Amino acid sequence: MKRHYFRSIAYSNARFTGDTPSWFVTFYESLSRREVFSQKTGAIIESTGKSREYVCRLFKKTTGFTIHAYLNDIRIEHACAMLTTTDSEIIDIALESGFENLSTFYHQFKKKKLISPMQYRKQYSELF
Repeated sequence: MKRHYFRSIAYSNARFTGDTPSWFVTFYESLSRREVFSQKTGAIIESTGKSREYVCRLFKKTTGFTIHAYLNDIRIEHACAMLTTTDSEIIDIALESGFENLSTFYHQFKKKKLISPMQYRKQYSELF
């Protein structure tokens, strides 16, 4: 599968200013890489070496979104790409996208796309 980098709507809404710390810009840009967004949110935040509260507050101020919502958006977009370009099992797609369990994946997917992952695959698949 070709490598995908994902940007959510929050990316275009990010408001970086001269006050935005350079470590945060680097951190923010790293979130679009699968090896980063597929980790647990807590581990991603801890990688900054800053407090959870500080990172979350700065993220919300800069993007208008919570870091959790942003990561879920990127994870869902990654799952959509996999659903339409691979024949991988849905559970494998959910786990590779960074969801800890299938139930959470289905809930977040339906909330974002308004259809189930299987329906999405049938409707938009390039393979089937």
